Amino acid sequence: MSRNLDPGEPAGFPWKKLFLIVFVAGLCFALGAGAGIVLLAKFGDFPPIESAAAYRPSVTTKIFDRNNRVVGEIYLEKRNLIPFKAIPTHVVNAFVAAEDANFFRHKGVDYIAIARAIVKDVLSGGFAQGASTITQQTVKSLFLTPEKTVGRKLKEVILAHRIERKLSKEEILYLYLNQIYLGDGAYGVEAAAQTYFARGVSTLTVAEGALLAGLAQAPTRYSPRGHIDRARARQRYVLRRMAEVGFLDKDAAERAYKARLALAPPSTFRSKAAYFLEYVRNYLQERYGADVMYRSELRIYTTIDGRLQEAAYDAVTQGVRRMEESNKYKGLQSALLCMDPGTGGVVAMVGGVDFGASQFNRALQARRQPGSAFKPIVYAAALDKGKTLVSTVDDSPIEFARSETEMWKPKNYDETFLGPIPLIEALAKSRNLATVRLLNEIGVDTAIGMARNLGIQSPIERNLSIALGSSGVTPLEMATAYSTFAGGGRRPTPFFIREVQDGQGRVLERTEPKTVAAISPETAYLTTRLMQEVLRTGTGASAKGLSPNLAGKTGTTNENADAWFIGGSPDLTAAVWVGFDTPTSLGKRQTAASVALPIWVHFFGKALTYVPDREFPPPAGVTFTRVDPSTGKALPPGSVEGMLLPFKLGTVPETGGPAGKPSPQRRGTGDDLL
Repeated sequence: MSRNLDPGEPAGFPWKKLFLIVFVAGLCFALGAGAGIVLLAKFGDFPPIESAAAYRPSVTTKIFDRNNRVVGEIYLEKRNLIPFKAIPTHVVNAFVAAEDANFFRHKGVDYIAIARAIVKDVLSGGFAQGASTITQQTVKSLFLTPEKTVGRKLKEVILAHRIERKLSKEEILYLYLNQIYLGDGAYGVEAAAQTYFARGVSTLTVAEGALLAGLAQAPTRYSPRGHIDRARARQRYVLRRMAEVGFLDKDAAERAYKARLALAPPSTFRSKAAYFLEYVRNYLQERYGADVMYRSELRIYTTIDGRLQEAAYDAVTQGVRRMEESNKYKGLQSALLCMDPGTGGVVAMVGGVDFGASQFNRALQARRQPGSAFKPIVYAAALDKGKTLVSTVDDSPIEFARSETEMWKPKNYDETFLGPIPLIEALAKSRNLATVRLLNEIGVDTAIGMARNLGIQSPIERNLSIALGSSGVTPLEMATAYSTFAGGGRRPTPFFIREVQDGQGRVLERTEPKTVAAISPETAYLTTRLMQEVLRTGTGASAKGLSPNLAGKTGTTNENADAWFIGGSPDLTAAVWVGFDTPTSLGKRQTAASVALPIWVHFFGKALTYVPDREFPPPAGVTFTRVDPSTGKALPPGSVEGMLLPFKLGTVPETGGPAGKPSPQRRGTGDDLL
C-alpha cells in the first residue's frame, strides 16, 4: 500500500504540484506580459520620455522676513529641487539599498526580483512582495496614475526601459530623489531633511539619511513624528541592507543605528503668520498666476519681522483668551497691525484669532468705528491752525441740532465736566465735550482734510460726531495715520513685499519705500507730545511703565462695541482692535484701556527688546518752554516747576507769574463715548 494513501501517516508537501503551478503561472505571465508589452509599445499612448530631462515639478516658493530668514512657504507639494551632486553618497546609497539594490545593474526592470516576488506571492496566497525598481517608481510618479491594474503595470515596464535608454543612472536618481514623497508634506530629500531635521540634505549623517530612506515605502506608517518605534525599526532595516550590499560595514551600520536622532519640532510659525502669508499668496497669484507661483521656485522677500510677528500673534491670542475666560465671551475677535513708520513696511499682522476658522483679515478689511482713537487727528488739525498744547478748550455741556426736531447732546463717559482745560489735558483724559467744541471751532472740513493727508481713505461723515470716531476705518489706515505723526509728518505708503526673485535669482519686482510730506514736522511732533501725555497721565497710563518715550491713544465706541489702542515709538507703530464681527457690546466698563491696551502692552513689551527705546526727535521749528498748564502762561527763566512743553516757533505763550498750586485731581477720563 502506498504511503500517501495511508491515513495513519501525514501526506508529504506537494513540491511537484507547487513547482508545476509556479512554472505554469510564470509561463503565462511571461507570455501575457510579453504580448501586452509588444502591443502597448506599438499602439499605446505614452508621454514623451524627453520630458523627464526637462523635469519641472511643482516646487516651493519661499517667503523671507526683513532679516532674510525663511518664515513661510507656498506649495502644492513642498519640494526644494537640489542637484544630484549635492546629495551625499551615503544618502543615495541608503535609498538604493532599501528600494532597489540592483539599480546600477538592471536596465530599468529587475526580472529576477519579479520572479522572486511571484514565488513569495504564491506561497503567501496574496500580494506580499513588490518588485518595482527605482526606475519604475520614478516613471510611475512622473507619468502614470497610482491605480493597480495590469495595463498600468505594463506601461510602467515599457516606460522604465525607455527612460533607461534616454537618461543616465544619475539622472534617474536625480528625478527619483527630488520627486519621492517622504511624509509630513515633504516631497524630495531636501524638503524632507528640512522638515525632519531643519537642515539641508547635504548635512545629514548616515543615521539621518537611513531614517529618510526608510520612509520611502510607507511615509505615514513609518513617520518618526507619529511612530518613532516603527521609524527606528525601518531605519535599522535600511542600515542592515546597506551593510549587506557593501555600502557600509557592519560596525558602521551599528554605530549609525545607536546614534542619537534629534528631530526638529514641527514649525508653528506658519500658523502664527497665516494672515500675512495668505496676503502674500493672493498677491502673487493675482500678479504672476498659479503656474509661476507653484513651478518657478520664487523667493519672496517681505517686510515682516519674524520675531515681531510671533509677539503679535501671542499678544492677540492670549489677550482674547484671557478676556473670553473672564467675561464668558464667544466669537470675540481682534486684529493687530504693526508698521515701520519710516518706510511703511508692515512688520507684523494678525487678522484674527484663528485663521482656520475665518480667513477674513480684519487688519486690512474690517472698517470699524475708531472712537476716541480718531481724536488725535482733530487735535492735529487744531495745532496746524495755530493752537498750542496749552490752548484752552471748554469741557462743558453742549448740544447741536441734527434736524428741526432732533438735538444731539454729546456727553463724557463719566458724565462729569471739567470746564476750561488745556488741550494736553483734554486729549490725555479723552474729554468728549472738549473735543467736539474744538472740532466745531476749527471746522469739520479742516479735520477731514487732515484725515485725508494722514492716509485715511474710508468715507468720513461730514458732521461733528467724527470728533468721537463715528466713521469706520481699518487698522491699516489708523496705523498709517499714526505712523505719519511718528515719522515727523511724512506719510508712509504701506507695503508688504520688498522684492520678488525667480528661481535663477533674477529680480522680478522690487518695492522702494515711499513717504510723502503730508503735514508739517512741527504739527506731527506736537501731536505726538499730546499722545505721550495719554500714556503718562491719561487713559493709557497703565502702559507708562514700558517707556517714557511712547505715544498713543485709546479708543472706545458707543456701547463699548469696539476697543482700540494705537501708538508706538519712532521705529514702530502698532494698531490693536478688539470686538465682535457683528458689532456687540463688550460689556459695561469694558473700555479700550482694559480690553485693547493690554494686548498692545504685551506686544510692545516684546517689541522694545528688538528696536531702540529712543525719544521722538524734535524738528528745527520747535522750541521748548516751561509753562504752567493751569494758566497757559510761560514760567520765568530758571523755573523748575510746571511742564516743559514744545511750541512752534512764534507761538510760545507770554510769561506769567510763578506756577500756581497743582490743581486738585480731576475725576474721570472721559474715554470714549459718542
